[in-house]
Amino acid sequence: MPDFLSKNLTRNSADIKNPSHTKVDTCLVLQYHRVALLCHDPLQLAVEPYNFERQIEYVARNLNVISIDEVKQHLETATPFREKTVVITFDGGYTDVLYTAKEVLEKCEVFATVFAVSANIIEGGQLWCNELENFLIANRYQGQLEVEIDHQLYNWPLMTQPDRFRTYDDLYSILSNKTPLEQRAIVGQITQSLGLQAEELDNHRTMSAQELRKLDTGGLITIGGHTHNYVKLSSLPKWGQAEEISKNKNILEEVLGHSIEYFSYPFGNDNSYTAETINILEDLGFSLACGSSYGTVSVAEGTNCYELPRVKVGNWHPFTFYRFLKGFFD
Repeated sequence: MPDFLSKNLTRNSADIKNPSHTKVDTCLVLQYHRVALLCHDPLQLAVEPYNFERQIEYVARNLNVISIDEVKQHLETATPFREKTVVITFDGGYTDVLYTAKEVLEKCEVFATVFAVSANIIEGGQLWCNELENFLIANRYQGQLEVEIDHQLYNWPLMTQPDRFRTYDDLYSILSNKTPLEQRAIVGQITQSLGLQAEELDNHRTMSAQELRKLDTGGLITIGGHTHNYVKLSSLPKWGQAEEISKNKNILEEVLGHSIEYFSYPFGNDNSYTAETINILEDLGFSLACGSSYGTVSVAEGTNCYELPRVKVGNWHPFTFYRFLKGFFD
């Protein structure tokens, strides 16, 4: 058994036997996406590697980090958490989690859960939102963009940087509520219309099967599901939701060779999933899911295992990170 797992089990046993440890009803789930230095990052998903390392060092030294398995146990048994307990999660399954974040997590012996999209595990490529960024923010194209959406012709000028930002913002909002087939059709139109003359492209690649298996080794990182195509589930009919979730689960389990029982809903807003979504997760054998509400997981208030609240971490230096956490723990 790895040393950090042995230490964790010993720590948990000591907590049960030693009532002197302060117990509280809540823990905080931290949400990351990228650990990278990006040129554009319009959605502010990235934490720069230096800041990430300082943040994880602070967490390891000053907080009680537990795995998502332990969160499940606490909720199922209504057992209070130790004070200042946090859980670390990543959404998307980008390669920088493997090549940058994992080394830091292992050095600090910190648990984390990575929720991975599965469409590009076999096929390669990028998520539609990253392709949109390449064409509309990184691109130097000047002219007009015409796209037909729902039998209506849209026209955006692309002469200035504000034009490109506005177009990205509009199309991101539109595509967020489309089915995977509609997303691919719209991105295909953009691809045909614009010659990619990028100033500097960021690396947005998500992990291959081999890379995901490598991330899964070592015992610190748990892999969870995040839909097949990175789609807002509430925009799909029930059968479409079931297809997205089950395909994601089946591919991840085939690649990794073990069951997947945790899930994260793509998009961080209150309407990104429905009651039907939760029923589908239960039917498929998922036991816990991270929702979109902002706050802490509460044992006393009976947090729904399929709607765990999370808080997004920004690209902060340690003092700002401390001030952010202080608002939850003091």
